[in-house]
Amino acid sequence: MTGLRHTRRALACASVALLILVAPVGAQEESEPATLSLEEAIRIARRQSPLYLMAKNDEAAADWAVREAWSQLMLPQASASLSLGYQAAGTPRFGIFTGGDIGLAEIPAYYSSSYGINLSYRLSASTLLRPGQARAERRAVEARSELADFELIVTVTRQYLAALRAQDDVALARQELARAEENYRLARARVEVGAAIPLDAARAEVERGRAEVVLLEAENRARSERLRLLERLGIEALGREVVLSTRLHVFEPPWSEEELIARAAERHPELLALRAREAAERASLQVARSQYLPSVNLSANWSGFARQAGSSAYLIRQAEQQVAAQLQSCEQTNEILRRLTLPMETIDCLSHYTLTEEQRAAILKSNDVFPFRFTREPLTAGITVSVPVFTGLSRARQIEQAQAAAEDARYERRAAELRLRADVQEAYGTLVTAYRRTLLEERNREAAEEALRLARERYRLGAAAFLELSEAETAKAQADRAYLDALYGFHEALAALERASGQRLRPEAPAPGPEQEEEAQGPESGEPASPADQNPEAAQ
Repeated sequence: MTGLRHTRRALACASVALLILVAPVGAQEESEPATLSLEEAIRIARRQSPLYLMAKNDEAAADWAVREAWSQLMLPQASASLSLGYQAAGTPRFGIFTGGDIGLAEIPAYYSSSYGINLSYRLSASTLLRPGQARAERRAVEARSELADFELIVTVTRQYLAALRAQDDVALARQELARAEENYRLARARVEVGAAIPLDAARAEVERGRAEVVLLEAENRARSERLRLLERLGIEALGREVVLSTRLHVFEPPWSEEELIARAAERHPELLALRAREAAERASLQVARSQYLPSVNLSANWSGFARQAGSSAYLIRQAEQQVAAQLQSCEQTNEILRRLTLPMETIDCLSHYTLTEEQRAAILKSNDVFPFRFTREPLTAGITVSVPVFTGLSRARQIEQAQAAAEDARYERRAAELRLRADVQEAYGTLVTAYRRTLLEERNREAAEEALRLARERYRLGAAAFLELSEAETAKAQADRAYLDALYGFHEALAALERASGQRLRPEAPAPGPEQEEEAQGPESGEPASPADQNPEAAQ
């Protein structure tokens, strides 16, 4: 049976989510209103609320901050570069001189490329402390996310109670209108038979009109509160009506004040978030103090370049000119050696200084390098040890700011502990008072209902005037509304105590199904239900 109930509960939750998130079209517009329990509303808000999802998004960034801190400690930084260049053909200029002034002819276009690979690693005290700081900040983000989840539950619960209160106000107004209709029919029947004066029927008609106005206003308030609830859930208003299905019951608080204070001090989400923030600020203070310690930097660089002329004929001409100049110099040298008093042996200039086909092919091949046939440059590497001596008092300022932030976090956490302790004590006293008030108002409501029954019988038998029936009707309406105020006062106080203690205190139960309806409404439960449950026929 338990497994069957869990299955039914899961199916009901899925159905409600589909009914609320999907706009009704066609034949669905005429189907029954969708039901929404408090637990289902909280689950929908966790999936749809924009503000809640904004808080959850910070967790991914905090996780990457931890990975970044560990990578800076364990791995070197690497960079790679590739550049491509082009120089058009023309005469170069060197300061105030042109290439023609120093004997350079017009040069052709050139294509160039280069690459560089650089590795660097920096080890310092702040690098060693950064992972711990990142972990503390991630824990602070997670604690804020948990606090956002708790605040979402509190906000949705309070708005759900407000919408449910408005819904019960409508049911109560319909009950009052039904009784006013019955009183009007009774008064008119007595007037028709001459057992009452026409003034009784007029008064009954006025009370019926007032009851219609009250119902109209209650329906408008219920619609407004439902719209606010849908806003809290993060979904748009739908054309289909949503009926809140959670039943409210009053129970005697089973916890002691000291127990709730101890729970709040131990695991209240707000205190956990403040403690995590305090730890993160202390970690930041340690990182700020580490600026006085030395650091070590290691680096290595690999690079290469390639340069190719746009015209191979220019390079061949340069080589030919160079060989011709060498040949002319060789012939001049031989002429000098022949004219010496003691002539010396000369060399064959043509055999030594001739541009061969192999040399021409080598020149053409060496010019075919663009863009990726690089010439490697020698490896460069280095190590640097730096000791900060004076930084213009910036370190002292940063340390003072970090210390002030850590102290502020500690004071804020202490203030929150004192405030939450007082909030728990105040909310607990309010809840106990609300519980006792609800019991008294329930008794008053039963007495008012019995008095109204007797007054109606007396008026029907002619033993009482209509004024007595009207006063009994007013007393019954006042008792019903006083009980409704007490019922929701109890649950509002319970929500305040949940906010102060940092935990869910209300019993979590699934929305009643067909097999649970009788048990939920039966007198053996010993718990007063809402006014809408006391008279379902009038609520319809």
